[in-house]
Amino acid sequence: MDPFAFSIQMEKDAEALYRKMADNTPAAGVKKVLLLLAEDEVKHRKAIEQLQKRMNVEPQEGVALDIKTVFDEMKQDKDFTSLSEDAVEDYRKAVEIEKRGIAFYQEKFAEATDPTSKKLFEALMKQESYHLRTCESLLDMVQKPEWWVENAEFNPRDNNEY
Repeated sequence: MDPFAFSIQMEKDAEALYRKMADNTPAAGVKKVLLLLAEDEVKHRKAIEQLQKRMNVEPQEGVALDIKTVFDEMKQDKDFTSLSEDAVEDYRKAVEIEKRGIAFYQEKFAEATDPTSKKLFEALMKQESYHLRTCESLLDMVQKPEWWVENAEFNPRDNNEY
């Protein structure tokens, strides 16, 4: 498969999964986090489409700081601890999607010869790494909510990475 087509499809799949998960969660904070992730995936797809058309692409900021704010608010709201474990499989799937995305963008970064592609793939690796950490945190939240309130840490260095 063409690497651009693969990458675009990967971003569409991640967006669809996050939107499905957002539709199925009763917790407002979790819904907000999932929708932020979905919007990031839309930005990624659009950037890749621009690169495919050989257009100049400036990577956009991710949503790490916004997600940190939502997580901080959720730690104060004990209602989220009633989340259903029915969503565990979706959260695990999200973790796997992000791991695949990171590996794919690392490979494309190594193969890239032009500065625009290198810059974009580097930004995507960082943002997908943050998405991975976010999905792992959501999985922890669903599987062990009491532990999550006491121990989860979210300290992004900027809007693109931890």
